[in-house]
Amino acid sequence: MQPPTTNELFRNRTIVFATDFFESSRLALDYAIGFAEHYKAKIVMAHAIELTQPAREAELLGHMKSVLRISAEERLESLAQGVRRLGIEVVTSTEAGEPADVLVHIAETHKADMLVLGTHGVHRGLGHLLLGSNVEKILMRSPCPTLTVGRHVMAGVDLHLQFSEVLYVSDFSPEAAAAAPYALLLARDFGAPIDVCQLMPESVGSDPLLQASMSAAYWDEMRKILPDADHYWCAPSYQLDRSLMTEQVLRRAEINSAGVVVLGIHPESFLGRHLHTSFGYELLAKATCPILTVRRTP
Repeated sequence: MQPPTTNELFRNRTIVFATDFFESSRLALDYAIGFAEHYKAKIVMAHAIELTQPAREAELLGHMKSVLRISAEERLESLAQGVRRLGIEVVTSTEAGEPADVLVHIAETHKADMLVLGTHGVHRGLGHLLLGSNVEKILMRSPCPTLTVGRHVMAGVDLHLQFSEVLYVSDFSPEAAAAAPYALLLARDFGAPIDVCQLMPESVGSDPLLQASMSAAYWDEMRKILPDADHYWCAPSYQLDRSLMTEQVLRRAEINSAGVVVLGIHPESFLGRHLHTSFGYELLAKATCPILTVRRTP
């Protein structure tokens, strides 16, 4: 996945919308529709069919679609028909297999510019949040930026999508720098102000020399990716001034002061390493605005 050019965010005008037919997917569809309307893009409605053993055997031996597959295709087509009435081009795609494998494959096949999905934030005991392994697998492997819409995101999205603000969250890493063009282009395309939140890694602590060194390296990376960006936006002093604690970023996301949050993800593990485990879980599960994650590739 190459960084977007300074002029175009949606090169292929294609959005893959992943649905499991639950309510959280319905809210995510509103955002997929809004982006499709704004960028004049088509929507690929995708569903992963998890066939039971009897259904797999019936398809293999009978050389015909199982009842489960037929039902899923009919539900997906019904959903697509409703969106087509809005004047948006929609195609459907159903494949059998693990959800992460299926959705990544569909996004790759259609050269998607964005993958949109809803997430289920589930409480499992005091202070513990479970988002599901499928979400993490998709975020880690998606060939395009992924917009996740959590259960606390406000409903009632207008067809003509607007954002009050684009909040770019960084941790001074190359992965974070790779997400910067997306934050800038979203802000430009939607006419929204952009704000920067820098999370200082714990390993740096309060050492000013380490902070300055890390910020300078980050600035060099930013200049390679965004040679035409405003100097003040990429300057080390500006970035250091934007440093916040994780609790402050979560509070920003929870009170809906940001219309969309943009951040890069680390290859090792999104929830395990990126911006600390508790932060990753809480941000995805508690945010009242959608989150666009960008995976950096060599």
